Amino acid sequence: MGGRYVIDTNWLGDAALADFLARPANFAVISEMTLVEVHKEAAAYNGRQLLRMLCAYPKQVIVLRGTTDLYRDSGASKGLANRLIEPVQTGNFGAYCRTVINVSDDDVTDIHFTQIEEQSREQIAELRANVRNILTLFDRLVAIFERGELDRLRKRAPYSVDLQRKLIHLSMDIHKLLLRSLNIEPRYHPKGLRRAVDTFVFRYALCVVIFLTRWIRQGESKTITEERLVNHIMDLKTAAVATFFDGLKTHDEMPRDVHLEVKHILGAIGAYVNCGQGPRR
Repeated sequence: MGGRYVIDTNWLGDAALADFLARPANFAVISEMTLVEVHKEAAAYNGRQLLRMLCAYPKQVIVLRGTTDLYRDSGASKGLANRLIEPVQTGNFGAYCRTVINVSDDDVTDIHFTQIEEQSREQIAELRANVRNILTLFDRLVAIFERGELDRLRKRAPYSVDLQRKLIHLSMDIHKLLLRSLNIEPRYHPKGLRRAVDTFVFRYALCVVIFLTRWIRQGESKTITEERLVNHIMDLKTAAVATFFDGLKTHDEMPRDVHLEVKHILGAIGAYVNCGQGPRR
């Protein structure tokens, strides 16, 4: 059985991606954060190197809407995964390959890659400007969660009612903070928890919470570099959007584990996962 899987940057250009796309029922879902990582430096070279394999299977590539648009999604479950797709870029991906990726350098493509590299660096700069907020949340979690609760999270043991409540309520708090800090108009704010859990912004907040509990459990130092935190945030956004689809293809342990834990929690509370098919047994 095939499916729609979000592809992390480290899977692009890997033989595993070629094997995956060799099955016509499989689709590669590309998020904005993946494209930012591809183009943040040496955009012309990296873009052509890393997207070339996707260009061999253009009809199996799905490009998602930008993160700002995802923040404004209502969370209505009907057609949810499809609403996250950017239809024009997805439909034109083959043409993009023919005119930009599979061609030699010229003035037009040089300008394109210069612009997209600048845009990618601007997005990373925005992430860097807010990255220290993660450490503030770290301190809050240390005070909120007990050691036994952190162990239960790691082992995916059945969650107590109190632990479930802590995870969801903390994620709701972060999700509301994000909506305000990003100046998302009130009309896009979900009405109630039932709708909120099916929004990208809530799932990103939940990924941050699970990442921080993992960080605490593993005793990772708070002297972590700013650059590494930025990379973690990009990975968490990719992991969050993958919860709407059939899975995440990555070679990195952290986003893979966070994605699985978050999807486990979402499935347990009846949220939209696996393209609306629910938890897999």
